[in-house]
Amino acid sequence: MTLVVRDPAARINRFRVDGFVRVGPILGEDVVSRLKAGAARLISRFTDLGYISDDYWHFDVDGEPPVLYRIHNLEKQDWPEAELLHRPELAHLAAEFIGEPVVPTAFALVLKEPRRAVGVPWHRDRPHLAPHTVCNISICLDAAGPANGCLEGVPGSHLLPGDVNAEDVRDAGPRVPVPSEEGDVVVHDVRLVHGSGPNPSDRWRRTIVIEFADPAISLEP
Repeated sequence: MTLVVRDPAARINRFRVDGFVRVGPILGEDVVSRLKAGAARLISRFTDLGYISDDYWHFDVDGEPPVLYRIHNLEKQDWPEAELLHRPELAHLAAEFIGEPVVPTAFALVLKEPRRAVGVPWHRDRPHLAPHTVCNISICLDAAGPANGCLEGVPGSHLLPGDVNAEDVRDAGPRVPVPSEEGDVVVHDVRLVHGSGPNPSDRWRRTIVIEFADPAISLEP
């Protein structure tokens, strides 16, 4: 089980060695509650009002309502809580791991609907970049574990060559689940080999993911 690492020096070392670290809560409970309520409203636009756009990623199920699994370009959606994505605490945390300056370069709400969500295939977000230069900060809006599809990663895989096969790395292991509590923040290197399982439980797993990078870095392959 992945434990919370609160000491800044220790969590920087964990990030550099393993490629991921659970740092615990860094936002106030009121901020997390507002983000959670805002996420619920965004989801209800799709599930209750039938709103669909290119940013609402979903898959169809025969005879059943479609399953929403991601809202991309979260900063462009019409929701009052969007300004919370720019909290200085988040940028300061990212700078711990990849240095300054940092800017947010992508925002998304990743969803695991109860009893319907499938697993996320094992992959790397940006394998062409150098290690320790771009990170993803995940704000956990729900408690998560293997039972409802929490993040899993292979420690040290961010240091492997860019052309390795993610499934081969997964099979070689070790596969380490990263459980979290509501409000926890998890940081991972964008080169990390990671994935997650399905959610057969009756509990949501909702995570806001913000990518941070040095503005001088080109993110394109």
